[in-house]
Amino acid sequence: MADLRFEELPLDLAFTDARGDGRRRLALFGDPEDPFTRELVRDHLAGITDVTVYTLLLPLEIYPDADRTTRLIWGSPDRTGAWYDWMTGGARPPGPPDPHTPIARLRLAAEEIGVDATPTLVFADGTMIAGATPAAEIERLLASA
Repeated sequence: MADLRFEELPLDLAFTDARGDGRRRLALFGDPEDPFTRELVRDHLAGITDVTVYTLLLPLEIYPDADRTTRLIWGSPDRTGAWYDWMTGGARPPGPPDPHTPIARLRLAAEEIGVDATPTLVFADGTMIAGATPAAEIERLLASA
């Protein structure tokens, strides 16, 4: 069990994807330009059911287009759909980019809880794990949380 409480996450800055009964909870800090985030979303999270995924966009400065893509996703009327369309099929959100996207707040919140890489998953019990975690490990951690 980690010192982080799930309820302390900045969930007001997240968009959600409830699958099945949505009873299990998982937060994802992800960069829309990060290939490891893309792998996690496309290849490992896709088959996870009975979970609510709270996605927190965390554009990293190492990816030149990350801020712009984040603003495009944030400006979409369906952020969750735009996120998955981009991460799984490469369909860039049509825009326009939202100039009020809370990128600074997202970065500060991530820094305050110790998230410094994408993707980072946070489970209901506060467990954090970084990287393109395999689906079997995600399932194991969801079951134990």
